[in-house]
Amino acid sequence: NLSLLDQRGDPVVSAIADQGVLIPTDQTQEHPTSISDILTTASKSPVIYLTTPVQNLQGQETVGCLVAWVRPWAWVVGALQSESLRLRAREEETEVLLTLFDGKGRGLQVPEALRPGTWEGEIAPRLSLLADEHRVEPDSYSPTRATFSRTFPITGTSWTVQVKLKSHNALNSIASFESRLLAVGTVLACLASLLLFFPMRYLVRPLVQLDAASQRIKHGHFDTRVPVESGGEIGELTLSFNAMAEGLEQNTRALQEKEEEVRHERDRLNAVISSMQDGLIVLDAEGKVERSNHAASPFLKLLNRNDVQPAPHHVCKTTAENDHGGDCASCLFAPSPLPRSCMINVGSQVFEIHAAPIGRGTPASGRVFVARDVSDRIAQDEQQIHQGRLSVLGEVAAVMAHELNNPLTSISMFNQMLKTDFSHDAEVQECVEVIERNTDACKETIHNLLDYSTGATPEVEILDVHETLREVIRFLEPVSRRTSIKLSLDLEAQNALVHGDEVQLKQVFVNLMMNALQAMENQGTRLTISTEKDEHHLVIDVVDDGAGISEEAKDKIFQPFFTSKPRGTGTGLGLSTSRRIAEMHGGGLELVESRPGKTVFRVRLRCHENTERDDPILPISSPPIHSNK
Repeated sequence: NLSLLDQRGDPVVSAIADQGVLIPTDQTQEHPTSISDILTTASKSPVIYLTTPVQNLQGQETVGCLVAWVRPWAWVVGALQSESLRLRAREEETEVLLTLFDGKGRGLQVPEALRPGTWEGEIAPRLSLLADEHRVEPDSYSPTRATFSRTFPITGTSWTVQVKLKSHNALNSIASFESRLLAVGTVLACLASLLLFFPMRYLVRPLVQLDAASQRIKHGHFDTRVPVESGGEIGELTLSFNAMAEGLEQNTRALQEKEEEVRHERDRLNAVISSMQDGLIVLDAEGKVERSNHAASPFLKLLNRNDVQPAPHHVCKTTAENDHGGDCASCLFAPSPLPRSCMINVGSQVFEIHAAPIGRGTPASGRVFVARDVSDRIAQDEQQIHQGRLSVLGEVAAVMAHELNNPLTSISMFNQMLKTDFSHDAEVQECVEVIERNTDACKETIHNLLDYSTGATPEVEILDVHETLREVIRFLEPVSRRTSIKLSLDLEAQNALVHGDEVQLKQVFVNLMMNALQAMENQGTRLTISTEKDEHHLVIDVVDDGAGISEEAKDKIFQPFFTSKPRGTGTGLGLSTSRRIAEMHGGGLELVESRPGKTVFRVRLRCHENTERDDPILPISSPPIHSNK
């Protein structure tokens, strides 16, 4: 089909066999030569046209254009009939899907029947026009359809050809190469295995066995042996290894037997150490505790307390000679090669320590301590000494009472006579009063000595301590009035009934309050007596705001015959007698606090309801014994 158009696009001459072909009227002078997009005719058969300009005879002016109508299927068939393409297609036997796209993206599908080598003759299936949704795809691989796609432009036009190829066809050459490579690799592997068989069998394998056997020996399996499978150096190495393993096994068995013996000896030693009643402590060269038994726990706990420091129980000549200043603790812990024995005070307990070095080197590699708590023994010794002193004191007191009572009675009688005869002589009366006071003081001293040494048996009855305290306050009120010291009672206890001797309890409270009044002269203004109850006792506190007790005297105030008063004004038996009386009544006496501005003495007495439930401890025949500590 051909048509000749003029410059306006009107047909001049037409030779058209298909009446359904439309003559184009949109030709432009800007692009006289062109190929149209895909067009459809009345028969729905896709066609395209090609335009070529027509010039005059001189070739100087374009007078129109020649339009040639082409059926795309004939065009494609002509191209596919190329002999070279057909031969190549037969050799490769590939399945290729071709699609033509015009400038607007409309596509023509080349049927599979038109593939090269699949048909013969001039009659072939026609091309089919794709729907509008089929567009040109970019070069890619589609996993879902397992195809590769690529686009090629047609030179001089806006058309493109899209080629699609099945992945298994595209990779046929690679698959064949892979198969050949696999075969070659298998052959090479077989050859390598054959070549390495002998080295592996007679060299590498024995070495691997030796390595595995050495690892087993490393983990304690000394019965491991390696079989000798070859001669030469490897065989000799294997024999040497087996001999070494056998020697290790024998030595290990001997060591295990020795270890078992040492373990039994250690268990026996641990049993002996654990059963010791004395504390055993082993220190290393730096003074750190390496080992100790259960009996040493109290001693170690006391040493680890920051508020308790070990102190010598007495001054030792050995430590003084060795420049330790008489300090047994320094002597014991000093890195000396000589054994030491000493007694030290740790808190309220007394320990007898025996120290000896470990090893013969200088300095020693450590020290071993044996600590024995001798507090009870010391207390018993002091109790025996105190009992002896009391016995002597009792005898002396009895002799003094016998020898002095008669002269004192005579002096007192004649003094009364002088007082009556010279009642109007002031000078004589003054001397009489001096004699009377000193006579009474001598009698009181003898009475206190007899009470302390023999112990007066209390007359037990139920009494109210609050009433006793009120009577003591009334008794001492004249003394406090002279010294401008205020006496006050703070009686908070609901029930102050106790089993006791009222006279002796009055003596306790009078001693405490008189001591407080004498200590507060010119330095205090108030003396307070308070009561309260704890679980089993009635607690009476005597509090003054005086100067307090010195640190040196705090540890001695309860010792017999110790006094801080001027000579001739006290016997030193008041507090010790008061404590003895308080303990006879199921309680005690202690110094709670003493500092400038506040001194507190506390008396504890067994309450009446508690003495009914418990076994009564009164009366007793002798006073309890106290150590000087």
